[in-house]
Amino acid sequence: MQKQLRNKKMIFWLIVLLVLGYATFTYLRFEYILKHANLADIQQKDLTFGQGSVLRYIAAGDSTAVGEGASKVENSYTYKLALNLSAEHTVQYKNIAVIGAKTQDVIDHQLSEIIKYNPDVVTVSINANDLTHFVSGNIILKNDQLIIDTILKNTHAKIYITDVPGLQNAKIIPWWFRHLLDWKANSLNKKILTFQDKYEGNRVKIVDIHNFGWDTYHDIQKTFAADQFHPSDLGYQNWTNAFLDKMLKKD
Repeated sequence: MQKQLRNKKMIFWLIVLLVLGYATFTYLRFEYILKHANLADIQQKDLTFGQGSVLRYIAAGDSTAVGEGASKVENSYTYKLALNLSAEHTVQYKNIAVIGAKTQDVIDHQLSEIIKYNPDVVTVSINANDLTHFVSGNIILKNDQLIIDTILKNTHAKIYITDVPGLQNAKIIPWWFRHLLDWKANSLNKKILTFQDKYEGNRVKIVDIHNFGWDTYHDIQKTFAADQFHPSDLGYQNWTNAFLDKMLKKD
């Protein structure tokens, strides 16, 4: 009896040691990748592009809206959208996105800036940090809805907001956790993609950044930056295309 008890204790502590060892290895790997990624320091500034009628564009959200992972600010998707919009307008471009922001951060700190800016166009890329920080699905959906409703009520802007990005190929994340996150992302996106159907008119568009265009890349890893998490220049071009696909549609 005592021998069986000792064996169970040994197995228990062996499992504990294996879990701790795996966790330590994962953490050290994560820190090593981030330390050696040498990502460019992307600084977004208020800018004016083009000629014609004035169009005020504000970009909000998390690190993807900042352009983290791009080689230069000009390769961020928000900057590229501003340039594209300037083909027919004088675009007054402002970017208030913050690295690491979650949906609640947008509600607490960015919505007031959006309203104050009185924009014609708003883009919001969000949800990834909520997903990786274990924010409940119901809260994510509730917050996304509140962001849309608040901008609709307090501005005249057209709103383009992303669903939950795909992280299944972000190799900085352990493989089992990537698949778990993507299962949750797919579940949430089925609901998020229906949001625009709730509104009359043409002011709200959900950008399906999870699925748009990624199957056209033969080597999906080239769409990731050196940190194996954020988009690369190539990845941000696909983000740009996904937003433009919604912006240019007349329906």
